[in-house]
Amino acid sequence: MTGLEKILSQIEYESDDRCKTIIANAEAKAQEIISEAEAQAKAEADKSREAIEKRVEEIKQSTASSVELNRSKIILKAKLEAIEDMLSKSLDTIKSLPDSEYFDMLKTLILNNAKDGEGVLHLSEKDCKRLNDGFIADVNKSLGSGKSIVLGENTDIDSGFVLVYGDIDINCSFDAIASSKRDELRDTLNALLFAE
Repeated sequence: MTGLEKILSQIEYESDDRCKTIIANAEAKAQEIISEAEAQAKAEADKSREAIEKRVEEIKQSTASSVELNRSKIILKAKLEAIEDMLSKSLDTIKSLPDSEYFDMLKTLILNNAKDGEGVLHLSEKDCKRLNDGFIADVNKSLGSGKSIVLGENTDIDSGFVLVYGDIDINCSFDAIASSKRDELRDTLNALLFAE
């Protein structure tokens, strides 16, 4: 093995090690956010249950024949409101992460969504302003062979990014991700919040 091959091998080893560390840190942070969201969801669920039970008693006293129908409507509405509130608060938490954690999360998303060739990364105006000068170079170092990104113009999103490969747009804005996963997230949060 030549000296250059040893250096390249060492760089590859260090890059793989760094990627594993970043991914582990991102997964740990994601688990921390999930744990906080679960705790908050449980507290809000308890509060919602108390309000629902009080309302159910009022309905039973006033209208015995329609009590079950009204109770079901109130519970469903409370569950949906609680779930929507948790989704909104989770997105707000992600959007308000410190810059380093926020861009570590973006980097992980880029690495998971990058395709072969050169992609054009579009961020929000806000994210472009707080973007670290070495971010693009760091992401490109972490991408596999045959993959790279360049920074494109600002795009009209709130957070996350849009990655463009010719005619293909990969929308990884956090609002789009949440929207595409909304039913799945509702089912998961419903099971966590209202398991009986």
